[in-house]
Amino acid sequence: PMIVDLIVPVQPESNRPPWPAEGYAISLASLFGAHVTGIVPSYGHAISGMVRAEIPAELIEEIQRRSDEAGRTALTAFQKRASDAGVMHQDLALRCGPAEFADAFARKARTADLAIVPQPEAGLWERELVEAALFESGRPALVVPYIHRGDARLDRVLVAWDGSKEAARAVHDALPLVRRAKEVEVLTIYTEKHRSDDLIPGADLATHLSRHGLQVTAKALDGDNIEVADVLLSHVADAAVDLIVMGGYAHSRLRHLVFGGATSGILNSMTAPVLMAH
Repeated sequence: PMIVDLIVPVQPESNRPPWPAEGYAISLASLFGAHVTGIVPSYGHAISGMVRAEIPAELIEEIQRRSDEAGRTALTAFQKRASDAGVMHQDLALRCGPAEFADAFARKARTADLAIVPQPEAGLWERELVEAALFESGRPALVVPYIHRGDARLDRVLVAWDGSKEAARAVHDALPLVRRAKEVEVLTIYTEKHRSDDLIPGADLATHLSRHGLQVTAKALDGDNIEVADVLLSHVADAAVDLIVMGGYAHSRLRHLVFGGATSGILNSMTAPVLMAH
């Protein structure tokens, strides 16, 4: 597999800075000679029918105009950043509410190689965006922390391996990125639920990845008396990891998913970009 087509949402609120995900997507596109599509929502059109009845028509028009204008301004800035980086790009504005935008973004991502999305901060709609990208697009989602600075780097990659089919999917989807790494570490965290006798060993995955010509080591840590996410993030900090690759889980098949424990812990406290697949 190759990475030739990336998609990223663009921050629509004029009083907030661009998400680091946007710059990350542009720099990743530059690294791979890929195309990037930026999509911005215009939320002024999401005023519900009941509220509309209470608001004068000219005020609604003004809200919509400002919302469209903020979106256009954000896209112009996105175009400039992509052009300055010499990256092929296109952009799109969608008039819709936050939940509709998450769904629309995920549908657009089905015809891309990789969706790059922001770590959910306070906003619920950013969480919906990650959720939709991960569970509705059929594509991997690369989540970029809001503390991230600078371009994409892929020198040190950590594969969080629990032997699951989701983790296997994530490793395969991440291969074009992992091939750029100087060092790949396969990390298994053993817990009461994940004992070594019923787990596909990380060494087996390391052998598989070495057949792809990668420099790979396998490591196991004990996670019995501490949250798996905490063990993982502590190791990531110690090892100066550039990218984490892991499966993404939900407890529920319904929309508005409840992320599985480790997935949720990583999304809340991540310090490095995480490629997740489901």
